[in-house]
Amino acid sequence: MINLLMFAVVQIQDSDQTVEALNKAGLEVTRIGSTGGFLGRRNATLIIGLDREDYDKAIEIFRNNCRRRTEYIATRLEGSPFHLPLTTPVTVGGATIFTFPVEKYEQI
Repeated sequence: MINLLMFAVVQIQDSDQTVEALNKAGLEVTRIGSTGGFLGRRNATLIIGLDREDYDKAIEIFRNNCRRRTEYIATRLEGSPFHLPLTTPVTVGGATIFTFPVEKYEQI
């Protein structure tokens, strides 16, 4: 019985292998293309309906398939009269996961 709804935002580079691993574990996934608000990078939002017993299994799959990366963005040097780009490292990736209880589930 589905009693949790999980939304997970993952980097596009990690999405195929993550969806494949979730499917192999018997979890059905809906993938929606999305864009990050901070860097504007392509992501995938994964939607999974699951039983409470499968929660830990799903989290472990995300830990094993979604990794963090260091990317560099150009930022403006404050106080400079010219636009001199300064490269700044930022850590991106992993998975951002939201889980909600499901009060009612119908499949029609």
